[in-house]
Amino acid sequence: MNILSRIVLASALPLILACSTAEPADPFLVQTDAGPVRGFTPEGSDDIAAFLGIPFAQAPEGDMRWRPPIAVETWTDPLEASEYGPICPQGRAQLPQSEDCLYLNVWTSADRSGTDAMPVMVWIHGGGFRAGNGRLGEAPATGRGTGLARRGVVVVSIQYRLGALGFFAHPALAAEAAASGEPEGSHGVTDMIAALDWVQRNAAAFGGDPDRVTIFGVSAGGMAVNTLMSTPAADGLFHRAIAQSGYGTWRLPHLSESRWGLPSARDMGAALIAEAGFELGDEPSAADLRALSFEELNTLGTGFWVPITGAMLPEEPGIVFARGEQHDVPYITGGNSFEGTIFRAFAMTPGDYFATFGEREEHARTLYGADAKADTDAERVAAATSFGDQRYVISARYLAEQMKTVSSPARTYYFRFVPEAQRQAFPGAPHGSEVSYVFGDPGEPGSETYRGDDGAALADAMAGYWTRFAATGDPNGDGAPEWPKYDGDSDTWMVLDAPEPKAVPGVIKEKLDLLEAVYLERVGGR
Repeated sequence: MNILSRIVLASALPLILACSTAEPADPFLVQTDAGPVRGFTPEGSDDIAAFLGIPFAQAPEGDMRWRPPIAVETWTDPLEASEYGPICPQGRAQLPQSEDCLYLNVWTSADRSGTDAMPVMVWIHGGGFRAGNGRLGEAPATGRGTGLARRGVVVVSIQYRLGALGFFAHPALAAEAAASGEPEGSHGVTDMIAALDWVQRNAAAFGGDPDRVTIFGVSAGGMAVNTLMSTPAADGLFHRAIAQSGYGTWRLPHLSESRWGLPSARDMGAALIAEAGFELGDEPSAADLRALSFEELNTLGTGFWVPITGAMLPEEPGIVFARGEQHDVPYITGGNSFEGTIFRAFAMTPGDYFATFGEREEHARTLYGADAKADTDAERVAAATSFGDQRYVISARYLAEQMKTVSSPARTYYFRFVPEAQRQAFPGAPHGSEVSYVFGDPGEPGSETYRGDDGAALADAMAGYWTRFAATGDPNGDGAPEWPKYDGDSDTWMVLDAPEPKAVPGVIKEKLDLLEAVYLERVGGR
């Protein structure tokens, strides 16, 4: 049974007019292919219908742990969709968590009568593939989803398995996967595909156009976008893609081979289990691993998790794009001017980081202003800035350039806005700080989110770019500054900053040239 058959079993479900274009009499009662759901009006948003906590797959627990998701059982009475579902297991979470976490949320117009089908934007959350959730504001307000939906799109946010439940390989699970023919190691990715398949089957019931689906996400969510762009199993499930600070040129473990100085994912998984001290013996079985609680599995590893190559993901995205094997859809990608806020999570000293450049260390230090080899504030900022550029910004430029291997265009952005009140704390726009602006709810002038009129105007401009892209595949229009297509010769980025965005060639070009050379040396000049 192939992956999509396992995920959706669509032919076995009664469709019950899920894709009908007929508008129901009650806009808050929607018939999905599994059963009816009843939404609600978010606080202060009478023009929006929100539907929270819709299951898109059965709970992947018990015998279903580390297996692809399967379709939910059908129901007949309306599901009250007014509360978020539990978040996926993760350490130190303050919200209810459960392995029964494969839920999604929908925001759409409350008045869908007589309107054309709307583009659909599917948000994939970040969190290092070990944390995060699909909540876009707290119920019953749910502000972020409401703000974009008001601009004429259907917003969907999804959840996917995290950490050892979503991105874990082990020799005991390998034997089981080989016998069943199921994919191994990246079950969080299979969850994303299941959610996108649900969108294809059900978007029309919420007023959405299943032929205009945009995936977008930040950090791990941006990497998820790059992964889905590179995953054959996602073919046809989306039509535009936006990777916000999504790494695609970072080392990823291979399922069964040692590469790039990393052990295989199976060996890494076996080592994590052995180091945890569980009383499982030297060669635990798949049943032994499934007997562990998710709280125990949450303790495995101290860093971020990542997708595994060699299964759902054939190669890391940079290699897939260079081969021209990515999905041929319009693509936006970019990064922020100080992604280095993520550096502290990697427990490296500035000296250790710059030493990774080898013969290029002095060049890297000079470019980033860390000439003195001393533990100074300047050296720490320089190392963090370079690390952020190497993880996120060079990925944006390299993957955008490799879109020349297909027919669809790419566009790049560089988010540089820092509210005045934060300029003493950050030398540039921190990692993830663009998200509030993308969702376009400007709040009150001087609010914690936008800090004044400049931020509010930038939020309006960015939400406009994102939603026009979702509608047409082109972010331009409505009198906004022109955002050109990317090509390597002009190397033009849309710099997202106040007083308004503008197209700028050669953003941090010399730094990115160095980081690209380091990347190409690692992958053999592909």
